[in-house]
Amino acid sequence: MRLALCILIVAIAAQACPARAQEPELVMGYRTNERRPYIEEDSDDGIYKTLYSRACQRIGCALKVVRLPKKRVLQALAQGEVDFYPGYTYNAEREAIALFVPNGLRERHIFITRAKHPPIRGYADLDNEVELRSLGNPDLLPPPWQARVKVLPVPELDVERAFRLISAGKADFYIYDELTLRFYWERLRPPGLTLHPSLEAWQPMQMGFSKHSRFYRAQPNPDYRAELPLSPDNYPLRLDPASLAGKLSAALQAMKQSGETERIVEHFLQTPAP
Repeated sequence: MRLALCILIVAIAAQACPARAQEPELVMGYRTNERRPYIEEDSDDGIYKTLYSRACQRIGCALKVVRLPKKRVLQALAQGEVDFYPGYTYNAEREAIALFVPNGLRERHIFITRAKHPPIRGYADLDNEVELRSLGNPDLLPPPWQARVKVLPVPELDVERAFRLISAGKADFYIYDELTLRFYWERLRPPGLTLHPSLEAWQPMQMGFSKHSRFYRAQPNPDYRAELPLSPDNYPLRLDPASLAGKLSAALQAMKQSGETERIVEHFLQTPAP
């Protein structure tokens, strides 16, 4: 009798307070070392977490951040264990595992060298020099200059280590995202180094969404032109707007249009008071 009464009470309670549907969870993967102002090493705080958390809130899902060594996180992206990489530079090899989608941020690249290096006014000024590059990162120099420099690959390279290696003469130059380099430059003011202007125009930053994610669904891109080279702007597929990946993309673009993305960037670029 008591057992039957308990079962009845549980059933009535379940009807009165139905279980809340669990929110879908999008997994953002990133390497273990920091890249401020985009992401910090321990807390994950920065532009990326704030940007994607707010975009996820807009579409009714949760964000989970997973930090792994660079090679492992890219393997997880290829296998769909990680849904997306927040800032991903396009190349043909990566195109096989991820669809590249604008995240609302913008990027271009600048150089650091030792102070005695002549001004860099064009890529020809880097001819036959040694580039310091994080192992696994794509070549950021345009052809034909890619073949006219030597490369010193370094695993798990962060900006502070890059400053030290260039200062020590291990390589001639380092090219990287302007926002990141200027962030560290303003705070560290590394002696004996020079920050050179960019040779590029600003471009939309892309996220890489895994083609093996359970939330990925694509459809033919009517704007694709087969006679032009493949690029993030000219690709035969685009995200299905009804998919969770498509909704995330739409939320990110809405944030850009409203100015919310720029406000997030400005917040993390603020120099702390001395």
